[in-house]
Parts: sequence; structure tokens; C-alpha cells
Amino acid sequence: MFQKTLARFKGLRPPVRSLVFLFWIFTFTGSVTGIFTQIFLYERFTSVFFNVVASMLFNTGTMVGFCVFGYLASRWRRNIKQGFAASFVVMTLGFIVLISGTSMIAACIAMTFLGIGNGLFWLTVHTFELSQTKDEERDFYSSLLSAGSQVFSFLGPALATLLIWISGMVFHIGNLTLLFIITPVFYLLGFFCFSALADYRPAPIRLADLWHFLSNRKNQIAQIYLSGGAFHDILQNIVPSLVVLFILGSALNVGIFSTLLGLFSAVCVLMVAHHRTSENRLLIFGIMTLIMVLTTVWFGAVFTFIALVVYTIIESIVAPLLRVSIHVTDLKTMESMGRENSDFYATMILRDLSLWFWRMLIGVIFLGIITLLHSEKEMLVAGLYLLAFSSALTFIGARLLLKTNL
Repeated sequence: MFQKTLARFKGLRPPVRSLVFLFWIFTFTGSVTGIFTQIFLYERFTSVFFNVVASMLFNTGTMVGFCVFGYLASRWRRNIKQGFAASFVVMTLGFIVLISGTSMIAACIAMTFLGIGNGLFWLTVHTFELSQTKDEERDFYSSLLSAGSQVFSFLGPALATLLIWISGMVFHIGNLTLLFIITPVFYLLGFFCFSALADYRPAPIRLADLWHFLSNRKNQIAQIYLSGGAFHDILQNIVPSLVVLFILGSALNVGIFSTLLGLFSAVCVLMVAHHRTSENRLLIFGIMTLIMVLTTVWFGAVFTFIALVVYTIIESIVAPLLRVSIHVTDLKTMESMGRENSDFYATMILRDLSLWFWRMLIGVIFLGIITLLHSEKEMLVAGLYLLAFSSALTFIGARLLLKTNL
């Protein structure tokens, strides 16, 4: 299986391979810091409410990096390839602010910077995915991205666990300080991957693009799919991290636990990658969604350590397979729903603006639910139920979209 995967990888065109490497660098850094950023905020301020607010600021920063800078790039005809370097620089600045500040205001600024960097990265990578990949190669391409992410979900937490131990036990500078100092260095690897990518200067976004996005029937149907994905995005950044911390008790235990399950998930993704096609992607999507919804609801109802182990094992297999389906569907929707005589770019920008709206909506809803509950456990269980709902809504929206023959 691995020889076949390697042969197919070598057969990819150079710009597509560069995209894979850039995505892997980005996700490796995210795997080292992602879950621990939420834990860092909670351990410093001990407030689920603030974690939700910080996540909303992160997503607002993402919208600014993606939509605002994306619009300005089209207005000034800037080369989108520059977004990779810009995103790495801004995220590094965010980590510096995060570890150097001690107030909620500093944490909010840091999360906003991290969000802007995240938005710039996704603006750039989606632009080149849509301009330089073809639909028939995207199932394998997306499977490579997801499999790499899962390998890094093993290597990242392993490195994070080591850094947490050294930071707290050897240097006594706080469990997560060394982690956020060293991690940004990995972004520098991305600067070796830019040369194979062609320049892309987007055409200016017009009012006609906005009108088309609002009035087009397919784009209206897409809001169901986008709302489910947006709900999942903001909740996934908060709930699983705090659930694991709540049950396991420390960042070090979380790191060890996450390390043990990452590699197994990567193998499962690669096995399915050789059988995934554009014809069966919706079937795989549906089966994985059903398993994920049932498992998440069950975990929320039981909420024990054994249930956490079972949930994490199933999630480590199912979630990456879901991400492949979602990623391919995302590319298809952005590519095929623009107005005539224009490319994907305007739809991509407007779609992300819509995502931001839905993310803010679920953030406000979750904050309202939190204020009505009395304990952290109740808050996290509610978050798990909302996660299950978001997964179901995402699949329903994707099915409606794909059945319209996009």
C-alpha cells in the first residue's frame, strides 16, 4: 500500500506536490499547538466562556485574513502566492504575543493575529488548489493531505509532550511556554516550497459577483452545507480540547493520549484513499457522518474515561475520512458556482465571508447556552451534542449540493 501511495505521489505535478508539502508544514505546526492553545487559554484564565470568545476572535481574524486581504489583493491585482509567507509571519507574531502577554486583552490580540495568519494561509492554498488541481485528482490529493495531517497528529503531540515536559520540569518556565517558542520555527520550511507555484493575480471582485452569490439557487442551497461546517469549525476548536483536559487532568496527559492514536488514523486514511473516487465520495461521507454523530452523542451521554478512549479511537478513524470528503466538496462548490465569465476567486471570498457569519452565530448560541448551565461538564456535554448536530447538518447540505449536479 505504501509503495503504491508513494508512486502516485511522485506522479503528481510539481505544483500539486508543493501544495501538499505546504499543507503538511502548516498542519504539523497546528498539530503541535492546536489543542494546546485552547488548553493554554483555559489554564491561564479558567473560563470556558473566554475560550469561546477567543475562538470567535480567531475566526474573525480568519475572515479578515481570507476575505478582507483577499478582496484587497483582487482590487490591487497582487500576487496571491505572497500569502504563504505573510501567513507564516503573522502566525509567528501571534505566538509571540500569546506567550509574552498575561492579560485577556493580550490573549485576544494573539488569537486575532493567529486567525489572520490562518485566513491568509487558507486564502492562498485554496486559490492554488482551485487553479492548479483537477477534479479527478482531488480525492487522492485530499487523502494525502488528510493522511499527512494524521501522521502529524501522532508526531506533533509527541513533540509537544516532550516540549511540555522540558518546559515545566527542566526549565520551570510554564508547561506550554517552550512549545509556543519553538513551534513557529517550523514555518520556515515553507519558504523552500514556493518556487514550483505559478503566480496568480486575481481579477477584481465586482458587485455582480456579490449579487450572483446572493441570488444563485445553488449558492443558497450551499448555506445549509456552510452552516454545518461553520458550526463544526468553531466547536471543534474548543470542545474536544477541553473535554480531554477535563477528563485527563493535565496538558502532559493530553499530549501522551493524543500521541498514541495518531498513527493508527493515518493508516486508515491511506487505505481508503486507494478506493475513494468522485462516484463514491458521497457514500463514504454519509457512512462516516452517521458513525461520528452516533459516537459523539453517546460520548456526551456517558462522559467517562472509557467513553473518551472509545470516542477518540473512533474519531481518529472517522474524522480524517470526513475531512477528505468535506475538502473535496469545498473545492467543488467554490469552483462551480461563480457567475459566467469569471473564475472561482470571487465565490471563494464570498463563501468564506458567509462561513464567518455562521461561525459567529454558533459562537453566540453556544455562549448563550453556557450562561444557562451550571457546571463545566454540562457546558462540554452541550458542546458535544452541538458537534454531533453540526456533522449531520454538514452531510445534509453536502448531499443537497452534490445532488444538484454541481
